[in-house]
Amino acid sequence: MTVAIDEGSGTSIVLVHGQPGRGLDWAVLARRLSSDHRVVAPDRPGWGDDDRAATSLAANAADLSSVIESLGLTLPVTVVGHSLGGGIAIELALSRPALVGALVLLGSIGVDRAVSRFDQLLAAPGFGDPVIRLGLLATRGGLHTARRVLRGGRTKPLAERFSRSPTVRGLVWLDTQPMSAKLRKSFLAEQRALLDETPLLERRLSRLEIPTVVVHGTADHVVPISASRVLAERIPGAELVVLKGEGHLVPFEQPDLIAPIVRRYASLGARRFRAEQPPRGTPEA
Repeated sequence: MTVAIDEGSGTSIVLVHGQPGRGLDWAVLARRLSSDHRVVAPDRPGWGDDDRAATSLAANAADLSSVIESLGLTLPVTVVGHSLGGGIAIELALSRPALVGALVLLGSIGVDRAVSRFDQLLAAPGFGDPVIRLGLLATRGGLHTARRVLRGGRTKPLAERFSRSPTVRGLVWLDTQPMSAKLRKSFLAEQRALLDETPLLERRLSRLEIPTVVVHGTADHVVPISASRVLAERIPGAELVVLKGEGHLVPFEQPDLIAPIVRRYASLGARRFRAEQPPRGTPEA
């Protein structure tokens, strides 16, 4: 993984992006958190400046553990995962529990309910790439038409309301970030990993024993809120936070809503870790 953001000092927070994505997507939230934490956001394989091929959730988690150790981050770290990045955060906590003190899962995968029929279509051999190409063309055509319709003075209030829609803002972002052949390949590889590894993740959720919060926006049309409810139910003691009117891109659109949640769980994770340490001078068993 290529480290895109490494700033601040104190207890460590690692931000894991989804797909499509890159470490710099977290820049605003990282600035909010770096006043009292060390914040790291890597580019995962296949994205941003990491030129390696996209890989599985388990391999991403192993790579992330190497980054945490090589940077000498204060342990345990709080891991914040968005969308597919949430699945990687879960896998890291399951496979390397000594590294992770708390999880913040934002519009996260992790249960079968989060996998749609469209996800299955994208992962099907020979179908995914044409579907992405047609989808991007349709999206851009629709946005071009919408811009023309909304350009007139009489529709300015409507245009302003339209532009505030989290879903529309996500599409506009996609419109300005065209998928290259490399990014399409990364996206499709991770779609296959999503289908293959989600059942294994879901079966192991009951093993998580760290403070965990599942955050979901009611206007998220990528991952259904029912999936987040199931995810929170399957993780022992997990909290579900529902943000009214927010969409799938809430950590980037509303960092001021997310920063306090991350800080609270970073504190919970640190307190739990300290409580589990033997008193100084006590011989280890």
